[in-house]
Amino acid sequence: MVVMFVRRWMVRGLLVLAGVVVLAAGSAVAYGLYLSASLALPAGDEHPPRLIYGAPFLLKPDLNIASAHLIERLNRLGYRSVETAVRTPGEYRVTPAGIDIYLHEFADFHLRPVPARLVLDQGRVTKVLSIPGGDELFPAYLEPQLISGLRGASRQVREWVSYDDLSARFLDVLLAIEDRRFFSHPGIDPIAVGRAVWTNVTRGTVIQGGSTITQQLAKNLFYSPQRTFGRKLKESMAALVLEAKYSKQAILESYANEIYLGQVGSVSIYGVGEAAHRYFGKRMDALSLEETALLVGMIKGPNTYSPLRNPALAKQRRDVVLGRLHEQGLVSEDAWKQAVMMPVRVMPPQDTLADAPFFVDHLLRQVEETTGAPLPDGVRAYTTLDPVLQRLATQTLESELGKLEAAYPALTGHSSPVQAALVALDPATGGILAMVGSRDYRTSQFNRAVQAKRQPGSLFKPLVYLAALEARRELTGGQPITAATSIVDEPVTFESGTGVWAPQNYDHRFHGTVSVRTAIEQSLNIPAVKIAQAVGTKRILQMAEKLGIRSPLADNLSIALGTSGVSLLEITSAYGALAQGGLYVAPSALQAVMTPEGDPAWHHTPVRHQAVSPQAAYVMTSLLKGVVERGTAAKAKAMGLRGTVAGKTGTTDGYRDAWFVGYTPDVVVGVWVGFDDEEALHLTGAQAALPMWVEFARRISPAATREFAMPPAVVTRDIDPQSAQLATSKCPQRSAELFIEGTEPSIYCEVHGSGFWERVKRGFGFS
Repeated sequence: MVVMFVRRWMVRGLLVLAGVVVLAAGSAVAYGLYLSASLALPAGDEHPPRLIYGAPFLLKPDLNIASAHLIERLNRLGYRSVETAVRTPGEYRVTPAGIDIYLHEFADFHLRPVPARLVLDQGRVTKVLSIPGGDELFPAYLEPQLISGLRGASRQVREWVSYDDLSARFLDVLLAIEDRRFFSHPGIDPIAVGRAVWTNVTRGTVIQGGSTITQQLAKNLFYSPQRTFGRKLKESMAALVLEAKYSKQAILESYANEIYLGQVGSVSIYGVGEAAHRYFGKRMDALSLEETALLVGMIKGPNTYSPLRNPALAKQRRDVVLGRLHEQGLVSEDAWKQAVMMPVRVMPPQDTLADAPFFVDHLLRQVEETTGAPLPDGVRAYTTLDPVLQRLATQTLESELGKLEAAYPALTGHSSPVQAALVALDPATGGILAMVGSRDYRTSQFNRAVQAKRQPGSLFKPLVYLAALEARRELTGGQPITAATSIVDEPVTFESGTGVWAPQNYDHRFHGTVSVRTAIEQSLNIPAVKIAQAVGTKRILQMAEKLGIRSPLADNLSIALGTSGVSLLEITSAYGALAQGGLYVAPSALQAVMTPEGDPAWHHTPVRHQAVSPQAAYVMTSLLKGVVERGTAAKAKAMGLRGTVAGKTGTTDGYRDAWFVGYTPDVVVGVWVGFDDEEALHLTGAQAALPMWVEFARRISPAATREFAMPPAVVTRDIDPQSAQLATSKCPQRSAELFIEGTEPSIYCEVHGSGFWERVKRGFGFS
C-alpha cells in the first residue's frame, strides 16, 4: 500500500512538473513571439536630437582680441593653428600684424568658407579683409557653437556612427573586453555565464557578469537597470530575439551608438562617436590606442571612470583594458608599454560643450510660451548665448562666492549655502548672452536669475527718479525735478495702512540739503521717498511697466525703496534700456529655429518700444556713472574695473539681498547674492555683489570702452552746488551738470552774486 501511494504521488508530481514545464515553455514562447513582434533596434535617423547652438560671433573693426577671447573662440570651434598660410577651412594663423582665419562653412547662416584677415593695431581689429583680394569683408562671422542637445526629456547630443564607420581598432578593443565570442554565440554566451557563476560563487559575492553585448543592448533599450532574476531572464530572451531578427553588424552599430558614456556638465553623452568628440575633440577613427581603451573601459562605470571627474581612476581602468589586450595578443609589447605610459589627456568640457543648463531651461520654457509647443525632433535652435561669456560667468560666480565665504566665514554657518545669480544681456537686441542661476546646477536647478522674486532695495530707486525726470514740469513748487534739484534729507513720517512709517537711511544719519545727484550716488532713502511722493506712485508703476517689470508691485511709497520682489532678469533688462537711449528691448534667448532639412521654421522678432526719452535716459546714465565714480560703488575702480560704466548697488532691508546692475553701451550685467530662505547676509550690495560684477566685467570688457552717446536736447550748465542756480564768478564752487533742455536753471546764483558779467557774456553768445 505504501509503495502504491508513493508511486501515485510521484506520478502526480511528475504530471504537475510536466505541466509547469509546458506552461513555462508556452509562456516563454508567447513572450518570445511578443518580443519578436515588438522589439526593434533604433535607426540612425530615428528621433534625431534637437540641437541647441549659441550665437554666431561677428568679426568687426574695433574688436579687442584679448577681451573678446578670440583665440579661445577659434579653439572651441575646432580651428587649428598653423605656422604657414591658411589653405583649408578651419585653419588660423597669428602674426604680430594680424590674424588669418579660413572660416568654416555654415549653411544655416549662409556662411561661406572664405579666408579672412583681421588687421591688428595694438590688439584691436582695424580692418577685416578677404584673402587674397584684400577687399573689405562684411559681414564676417564665426559660426555658432553647439551648446546642448535634447533627446526626449534628457540632455543628449548624439552623432550616429554607422557600422562601416566604426573603426577596426574600436571593434577589436570592444569585443576583447566586453564580448570575445560575440560573432559565435546566439545572443547568450553559456561559457561566459558559467565563468561568471563560478567566479561569484568562489568569491562569495557578485563581482562578474556574463552578459553579452546583445544582452547589454537589450537592457539599455528595453529594461530597467535593476538586478533581478526576472529582469535577467527577460533580457536574455530579448537578446535571443534580437539575434534572430538582426545581423551581428546591426546589433554592434546600435550598441556603439546607444551606450552611455558619462556626463559633460548637464549633458548626457551617448555613443562612441559623440564621446570621441566630446572627450578628445576627434573623430573616432582618429583615436589613439590609449584613447580607445579609455572609452571602452568607461563602459563598466561611465561616471566612476570618467576622465573629467576621476582622471586617476580613468587611467587605472584604461590600463586594465590595455593589459587585457596585451594578454590576448592584440597589442604588441612595445605598443602596450608605450600606451600605459601615456597620461590621460582630454579636452576641458568648456572646449567641447558649453555647459549652460540654466540658459537651456529658460530657453525651453520661452519656446513653449512663444510657440505654444516644445521644440520638434531634429530641429536646430539658434540662441543668443555667447559660450565664452557663459563660461566666464559660471567660473566667476563660483570663484567669487568662494572668496566671499573666505572673507566672511559667518556665511558658511547657515543651513544652506549662500547663493548667487548672474545674467548678461546685449542691450541693443535683448539677447541673453550668459545666465547662471545658482552656484551648482547639479544640486539645485532653481533658476535664481529668472524664477526668484526678491526685493531689489535701492536698485529700484533709478526708476523713481526716471519717473521724476520724465514728468519734467511743475511737480514741486512749479519747478521740474532735475539732477541738480535740492532735497532736504531729514526725519520724516508718512501715514500708511499699517500705521506711521518713518523711513531711515542706511547709515541712520540725516545729511541735510542734498542734490538728486548726491542722493542717488549715496543711495539715500529719504530723498527717494520724497521724490516718489512728489511724482506719485502711479507714474512710478507706469515707468516700471514700460521698462519690462512684470512682477506685481505694491502701490505705496515703500516702492521707492524696492520693497516689491522682482527677478534679476527683469531689473537687468530695465537697466539695459538706459544703455540704449531709453529703448526697451524684451530679453530673449532664441534667435531662430531651422528644420532638419535646413528650412527656416521660426525667427525671433524683437519686442521693443521707447520706454524712456533719450534725454532722461542719458541724464540717468550720468547719475549712475557717478555711483561708480564717487558713490556706493566707488571701490569698483580699486577692484580693477576699467572703462566707462554706469550702475547701481542694491541692499534690502535686513541685509537679505545684495545686488549690483551695471552697464556699458555694449552690455548690461546684473548680479544677485543671498540665501534662499532669506536669512540675512549682513552684507551690502557693494560688499557681496559688486566684486563678482567687477570680476566678470574685467574679463569681458576692454580697458577703453565706448562712451554713451549724448542725444540732442541735453544741455550742460555750470551751477553753484549750494543754490542749484547758475554759477557766477563769485561762487566759491561750481560743477557742470546735465539737464534736459527746458529744465535747466535760468537764474544766476542768488547766494553768492548777481552774475552781471555772466549775463553780459550770455547776451553776446559767449557762455
